[in-house]
Amino acid sequence: MNTRCSVSDIETEALMLALSLLDIQDVERSRKGKLREDAYLTDEEIAFNIQAEKLKISLTALQDHRFALSLDEALQTDTSALNALFFINQGERDDHIAALALERGQDLPTPTHSQQVLEQTRILLFVNLCGSTMTSDNGIAGIVEPDPDEMDDVGESSSLQYHGGQRSARDGMLSRVDCIICGDRIRHSQRFRAPCSHFYCRGCLISLVEASTRDETLHPLRCCRQPLPVSTILPLLPSDLRSHFQEKSVEFAMPPTSRIYCPNQTCSAFLGSSSGRRSEITCTSCATRVCTACKNRAHPYEDCGENAQTLVVNSLASQMGWQTCPGCHAIVELWQGCYHMTCRCSTQFCYLCAALWKTCDCRQWDEQRLIDDAERRVYNEFGDQEAAAHPEVFVERVVQRMAELEEDHGCIEHEWRFRHGGGCCEECRDILPTFLMRCRHCQALACRRCSVNRL
Repeated sequence: MNTRCSVSDIETEALMLALSLLDIQDVERSRKGKLREDAYLTDEEIAFNIQAEKLKISLTALQDHRFALSLDEALQTDTSALNALFFINQGERDDHIAALALERGQDLPTPTHSQQVLEQTRILLFVNLCGSTMTSDNGIAGIVEPDPDEMDDVGESSSLQYHGGQRSARDGMLSRVDCIICGDRIRHSQRFRAPCSHFYCRGCLISLVEASTRDETLHPLRCCRQPLPVSTILPLLPSDLRSHFQEKSVEFAMPPTSRIYCPNQTCSAFLGSSSGRRSEITCTSCATRVCTACKNRAHPYEDCGENAQTLVVNSLASQMGWQTCPGCHAIVELWQGCYHMTCRCSTQFCYLCAALWKTCDCRQWDEQRLIDDAERRVYNEFGDQEAAAHPEVFVERVVQRMAELEEDHGCIEHEWRFRHGGGCCEECRDILPTFLMRCRHCQALACRRCSVNRL
């Protein structure tokens, strides 16, 4: 057997061996039944058996040789792509280590060679595009610098490309960006671009949708106060989450005062919108009959009464000093700041009398709330250690901030900056161990999700 032959020669030789084996098998089949079963094998039959074993061994060796040659050819052909993938995978691991260091408040490690290559070179896999192999200054064979115009065009993609099929050269681009939520580096083909130009990895996008089905303040989906294209997001979701999200979207799109829920406390399913006139509907989950006018259990031939659950909630709100929004009638609580309230339905009103804002003569601040909010803002801006080290300066800053708040307490547009040290998000109340986002204007502290998806 020639060990230096080509793949075509090996296939020819293997075919010859296979035909020889077939000839031997034909001879053996022609002799069956002509001799006694207990008869000894003739010398000819023994020779045929030995030859068949040798042919099988030679055929197996040829097949192994062909497989080795195909691997060698594949390695030679795909060396450029394998080198590029090595740099990309190594760079991702190094980026993950750097992200962990940043989360722990440590200094960033020195960029590795893989990180430097990926930062300095905007690369494109040179696979099935041309027949020659090119080498860049970074030593990556088969990688070429893409056209800047092409890079700009590709950057306009606004959705994750997880579907199958043939990918174009632009889809194969390996440029990466940071996810706005988790901070991980994500490839171009695995990112979702929001209208505000922030990018999301698929995991954080799914997490946002899941959270929005439980928390109405995240609905409608938005980033930097700009709505996210739901029609683009839906195909990227698991089927069960997609169905649940669409159901909750219908529910949250209705005014709270028009929503009907099953009065059966073990069910509480959303049943739709009240029709404006009295009728009865049946809960599809537990078969409870519901009056659409008072939203209690159906009461044929009787007048409607106050909804029992509503009376309980209103009584609790009165005891706790909570207020009712004049726009959507949702119950709100003031726990910091002035009496100027802005509901999630965008209605602005006075917390003391529930009148629309600037239509009443109520005072704007409670003195103690003014002091507390001024202290909170100074603490958030300068930190507890600064206040403890220089108490006189801290008091001066609080007095100055109180005067500013009496003149202008609002924050029209947040401007977020990273604040190291961790703490509690003032919106969702989650505790973050390493850092929070701080608004430069109102000094509010928020987690990353609240800063982009809620506020």
